[in-house]
Amino acid sequence: MNAEIALIVFLTYWLIIEALRTKGVLEKYDITAYGPLLMIRSKRIVGFLKKLSKYERFWRIYAIVGVPLIFIGMAFMFFLIIFMDYVLLTSPPPPSEITSPRNVLLIPGVNQFIPLIWGAIGLLVTLIVHEFSHGILALVEKIRVKSVGVLLLLLPIGGFAEPDEEELKKAETSKKIRVFASGITGNFIVAALAFVLFFHFLSYISPAVAVLHDSSGRIEAGTKIVEVNGVKIKTPEDFEKAITKTPVKIKLENGKEIVLNGVVGVEIIGVMKDMPAEGVLKEGMIIVEVDGKRIVSTKQLAEILKNKKPGEEITLKVWNGSGYEVKSLVLGGEDRALMGVYIRDNVSGIVPSYPYAERILSTLKSIPKMITNPAGWAFVMAMPITTFNSFSGIYEKIFYGDKVIFYVLNALYWIGWINFYVGLFNCLPAIPLDGGRIFQEFLKKVSPKAESLSKVTTVIVFVSIALSVIIPNVRV
Repeated sequence: MNAEIALIVFLTYWLIIEALRTKGVLEKYDITAYGPLLMIRSKRIVGFLKKLSKYERFWRIYAIVGVPLIFIGMAFMFFLIIFMDYVLLTSPPPPSEITSPRNVLLIPGVNQFIPLIWGAIGLLVTLIVHEFSHGILALVEKIRVKSVGVLLLLLPIGGFAEPDEEELKKAETSKKIRVFASGITGNFIVAALAFVLFFHFLSYISPAVAVLHDSSGRIEAGTKIVEVNGVKIKTPEDFEKAITKTPVKIKLENGKEIVLNGVVGVEIIGVMKDMPAEGVLKEGMIIVEVDGKRIVSTKQLAEILKNKKPGEEITLKVWNGSGYEVKSLVLGGEDRALMGVYIRDNVSGIVPSYPYAERILSTLKSIPKMITNPAGWAFVMAMPITTFNSFSGIYEKIFYGDKVIFYVLNALYWIGWINFYVGLFNCLPAIPLDGGRIFQEFLKKVSPKAESLSKVTTVIVFVSIALSVIIPNVRV
């Protein structure tokens, strides 16, 4: 029903545009329609950009600083798409949501991994920053800007600035490079600022004690636990202290009370091959003691193992489904002691959410270290698909924090991520991307066959991108 309403609203909007275009109303107000897409020009915005362009020294430095980053990004993106094609050709994955053609497009509402509202905000900011940066640098370099304005597709989707192409062609190479580099530089700067603010506001939220999974199906995922055995729960530490004895009586945020009579401990959800636990422990067992010390969480088990060394023997008390038994295990590993098991917290069939929430926070807070190397860039580019999308749905429920803080975090995350992604994509050495134009100007200085070489790299880039979409979706 919602999709039908959206379609009716969009078609009505398009019909109104066509009616206004036919009657000449749009032309009167300097608005151009390309189907449902409107280009709304504004002399006020040109005037605003002219005021900003007065700070010529600042803007030239702004553009020049970005040039080395663009060449690094260019090399990274070029080798990334070539490597992706090699992997896809040698080990093609089956068709999936990740490889779906619709998810290649950076369009909120079309791409399944980009939330409509937060993605639209991020995309709008990205396009305005990118295009207006081009406009400002063109004015700084005394190149006429023909028009500036906003792109509207029912909702604002971006901005545009159109430098005079003839004047741009005649400009000195250094001027052209600064104009081309300004958009990407702007995207990288905004991405950095957005992520800095994002990391700051992360300190305003904390992992909540909530239910991630209930094997009995009695409790909905994301429901917060507010009391255990009469003790108010405000932190994971409060929860772990209160669940050491069974039965466990919990009170949920909705007022419902449940008594849990099962075992509380660390559940083994998998055993690694050729590791110490193989043949000793089994999937489904629950560890309740290590060397006589009661444990109720994976965090407590990790703390114990941190103080052990490879080769040491430990004694485990485990629940095997029908009773308790004691197991001895010699720890493996090289630099640190390892058991060789996959584990999770288990409170009488309930899996608490805070260990998962802690991992999410840890990953997000590690982004600054990640982006200091190319492998980190690749991880951040794939993060909304592989790791974290936004603080909404279950991701909001498993944290403590004000609603407004989650809104701010979501906006900053997507502004940062889309600016970063668009900036890197535009670094590709392919015309008409900014990276392609910068690459062509560089080639003109070192080779008489600059245009031919530029065409070759453009073909390689776009064929590689096309292959990355086609290969996973073709079955032979």
